[in-house]
Amino acid sequence: MAAPRPDGIDDRTASHAYLFGLGSPHGGDRLGWLAADSLRDALADRDDVSVDCLAQPVDLFLHAVTADDRLLLVDAMRDQGSPGTLRVFAPGELPETAASLSSHGLDLAGTLALVEALGLFRGGIRIIGIEMPAGAAPDAPPPRLDAAQARRLHEAVIGWLDAG
Repeated sequence: MAAPRPDGIDDRTASHAYLFGLGSPHGGDRLGWLAADSLRDALADRDDVSVDCLAQPVDLFLHAVTADDRLLLVDAMRDQGSPGTLRVFAPGELPETAASLSSHGLDLAGTLALVEALGLFRGGIRIIGIEMPAGAAPDAPPPRLDAAQARRLHEAVIGWLDAG
């Protein structure tokens, strides 16, 4: 990414992609952060994407986003497949359980509705859900992405970045 200008204005291209891992440092909810950490290294040579971790969906408003930017969120999901399953959703395709399981304050669906109302991320929004291990609890050992899951995640992200 281009270095910030002295006047504080960013020299980014018209459309920039933000990839945020949602979650916390605890249990299965850590999957979003683990994914973002692995993708940060894999995407380090690209200046068209910023990668970060968010504790709650509304934290994306702490970033200097524009209407033309694109958004990719990676979050843990539950009851959508076997552990480690990856699913890609448009905002309107989120399972109803996504809102009811949120521990992030304003839930993901509500945050995305606010994003839409504000006219942000018109370049596109996608959510990648990673199925948590069964019975994942805050005191459980942190889940891991195995090599095949990490490869599928990387391919999904690269496909999304290159399609925009």
